[in-house]
Amino acid sequence: MSYVEENKKTLERFIETIGKSNVIDSKTPKEKRFYVTIKVEKLRDAVTYIKEKEGLFHLSTITGVDYGEERELNYHFNRPHLIFTIKVRVPGDKPMVPSITDIINGATIFEREVNDLLGVFPEGHPAPKRLLMTEEWPEGIHPLLKKWDVKSLRKAVDGEEWT
Repeated sequence: MSYVEENKKTLERFIETIGKSNVIDSKTPKEKRFYVTIKVEKLRDAVTYIKEKEGLFHLSTITGVDYGEERELNYHFNRPHLIFTIKVRVPGDKPMVPSITDIINGATIFEREVNDLLGVFPEGHPAPKRLLMTEEWPEGIHPLLKKWDVKSLRKAVDGEEWT
């Protein structure tokens, strides 16, 4: 079986296992690239499945996007000939996801980074301390949120106007 056929079967098995009602959207822009948006409640099940059953145990990174009312996290997994991204969206007024650090050890730093920069808290993380921001950094200020520009961020952090 070619890798293209195997990748298609991986996606089919994933959707079947997670349940079609838990899959919000899926896209295959290239034969080696899949994006699947799922309900956040199924994140841990999805990660466990792709790691244990599909051999996607390498989490290359977690990225995020601020959509204003919502924040989206993208969990990028890969194996030879496949990059598989699991997406979840959370409300901007309650930005929390379940931690996957006990499933994928490498998620530890990525979850802390997303918390610092986008304010999405990983519930159940064993050590959710700051990673990029100093301990003096003001609570609630996450520099990658769209509500901040350089001038307003500096005023909020330093109390000074940008010059």
